[in-house]
Amino acid sequence: MQVLISRHVHLVIEEFYDIALQLHPALDEITVIKKMQRLYDAMESLGAYAHIYPLARYKSEWIKRGYQEFICEDFHFAYTIVENELGEKFVLIEDACHSFLYH
Repeated sequence: MQVLISRHVHLVIEEFYDIALQLHPALDEITVIKKMQRLYDAMESLGAYAHIYPLARYKSEWIKRGYQEFICEDFHFAYTIVENELGEKFVLIEDACHSFLYH
């Protein structure tokens, strides 16, 4: 399945790592770039196994919306599997939250 990532998810990831770089002087930009690449690689590969992850269990907004959830690099991602008018299914990643902020 094709994977679509909402602009909001991109912004959440960028904002988290921008703040992390400011707060943690020992954290370098190369490390952050590698972490972000692993995140995006994992999101892109989600289309192959999106059905195996459970429904969200902790964030009430995600539960209400019926999102499924997967975790990578300490980020929780909320997504749905959507079918278009042609019957093609795709994964829509709609929200993200780092584990430190996940409650």
